[in-house]
Amino acid sequence: MQLKKITFLLLSLSLTTMKVTAQVNPQKGYIITNENDTIYGTIDYLTDEKNAKVCLFQKEGECGYKSLSPKDIKGYRLADDGIYYVSRLFTGGEENVQEQLFAEFLLQGGVSLYRYYYERDNYFGFEGNNGKEVIIRDDKLVSDLRTYDFKLQKRRQVVQEVNAVMNQDNTIANRLWKMDLTSENLTNLVKRYDEQYCTEQGECVLFRYDKKKTIAITHRFYVGAGISYSSYGSPEYDKFAGFTEIYYDEYKYTGVAPTFFVGADFQFPRFSRNLNAQVELGFTPHRYESSQESSEGVKPRLILNELSGRIGMSYVFCPNNRIKPFINGGFLLSWNMTIKEENVFFYNPIVGGTADKGICNVDHGRGAICGIYLGAGVDINHIRISASWKKGLGGFKGLKHNGEGLLSVAYLF
Repeated sequence: MQLKKITFLLLSLSLTTMKVTAQVNPQKGYIITNENDTIYGTIDYLTDEKNAKVCLFQKEGECGYKSLSPKDIKGYRLADDGIYYVSRLFTGGEENVQEQLFAEFLLQGGVSLYRYYYERDNYFGFEGNNGKEVIIRDDKLVSDLRTYDFKLQKRRQVVQEVNAVMNQDNTIANRLWKMDLTSENLTNLVKRYDEQYCTEQGECVLFRYDKKKTIAITHRFYVGAGISYSSYGSPEYDKFAGFTEIYYDEYKYTGVAPTFFVGADFQFPRFSRNLNAQVELGFTPHRYESSQESSEGVKPRLILNELSGRIGMSYVFCPNNRIKPFINGGFLLSWNMTIKEENVFFYNPIVGGTADKGICNVDHGRGAICGIYLGAGVDINHIRISASWKKGLGGFKGLKHNGEGLLSVAYLF
């Protein structure tokens, strides 16, 4: 019952944290009103789809967010100058619709570049210094080979219009025909054009898209080692030893073992700077002697080579500081590549009419254990110091995992 409560609590905390952070991702920033006033406050930085339709803004000194549409304001921007949305009339899509959207401002210069998100597709607008805009859709040429020729033909038609906006470089059309249409690729293309041909505009590039500040998922790898204190109980021999007529004594094994691991943290800055996903793979060679002696006066010994994987979530406090405390938890699967017991007392009640007993070594083959883990730690620059506890909930081959504590140090790349 206690384990069920722990598992339920772990699931509830994970789901609640994910729900809350998916709804609110507060970032310092400001809005630009239709009267060109700048108002500072907090912006809820959401997904591409939501960012295009609404700006959730909380003015400094006020409580609660206001929902602002592209008709309510001219634009909004985060405080680090990396992400900038402006209100623009979008003309495009399958039916060439017109709709007021927030477009991500990728580059401002002699030729400016915008990204629209509409109906789960990216569209890029090239605007010349005369105010004329040409919109091209990210048609993902390589995503479906069956429609490659058709997509390429449609792209060539619109590429000619883009070439007319950037008409001083006759290589633009050739490069756009088979280029991956991403914010980064197109920003670099337009930037090079502006720096070469738009110098009469004065400062040729006034604002430039920064991929690092708009990325949806980032990751960080780590490698480490530690010391674990574990407690195991003997398997259920009559079911798993392979000889149902032989009975064995059961023992408890506890001890300290080294552990080695590699892993990765995945951050979601578009949703939350505090919540991370964690994936880890570890190896622990367990070699424990039981505190109990067998009936022959010999202490049994457990040999267990454990390969474990775990997946979970961590919540990081003060993510922008040099010292970052965190808590984590999740689920684990341990694959026991070797399960052996030495000096185990056995009893065979009928062997030619007489009882047979003594000590022997038992090879249980391989097995697996599933369980949960909880932990806490701190990241200091590239060093992670952590402590965790894990508990097996059940497994194959009957090995009983009573619990394990781990102290570890890791290096973060």
